[in-house]
Amino acid sequence: MTDITKASRILADAFTQNTLIDPLPGDATPADFDTAYDVQQATLALTGAKQTGWKLSVATRSAQEKLGLDGPLVGPLLEGRIIGDDSTITTNDVHFPNIEAEIAVVMASTPDADTNADTILDHIQSVHLAIEIADRRFTIKQGPVATLADLNSTGYLVLGREIASWRDMAFLNGAVETRSNDIVLAQNDDPAAWPDPFGGLVYLVKFLAKRGQSLKPGDVITTGACATPTLTDHGKIEAIFAGVGVVRAEIKLA
Repeated sequence: MTDITKASRILADAFTQNTLIDPLPGDATPADFDTAYDVQQATLALTGAKQTGWKLSVATRSAQEKLGLDGPLVGPLLEGRIIGDDSTITTNDVHFPNIEAEIAVVMASTPDADTNADTILDHIQSVHLAIEIADRRFTIKQGPVATLADLNSTGYLVLGREIASWRDMAFLNGAVETRSNDIVLAQNDDPAAWPDPFGGLVYLVKFLAKRGQSLKPGDVITTGACATPTLTDHGKIEAIFAGVGVVRAEIKLA
């Protein structure tokens, strides 16, 4: 049996002290995703951080099938770590910045647990282009179960421009590219390989309902990488959504 108290203390200390850690010891290593969620929630409580939204990872069906999942993995977005377009953080703020072009949603109201892909739209305030700067506390990249326990690699979210006509879904039909210092990190010109942002949102509502939780007005949800997540070190980062817009930020060398 996993020692959830031990695991969460190790992970919470790493987060609050901004330090790197070795893999969790055997008795504190979660054996499955359900236990990893328990560790994640205990870790979040110990950090004292205020949650302001949610992040989805492993958000495409093909990626989920490889792991035997029925939907994305879920983690927190935290107060002070949702930043605006053209914002700057430093290399002191992140250890292993993983750059992901994403679509983010801001909630206007709380959906019912039985919401579907049509009714969920009426609970959305706005839809945005975004860059997730995922991060980890482990010195060595871990598998998906340990990663989930580590707050699902929560780092920073760059909340970019609002998509004006998001209900017509046209923004889902273009190519996407990420860059660091004008060097291409990842490209995806197959919209069918994108996550389904609204399907992911429905999954999140039902996932939370099973745990006695719900989305709240103002919550920000980022819905998964539209191109392969790619590590960078520092410099100017961009997510370019063809025909829609660009999101930019900078990771300055401290």
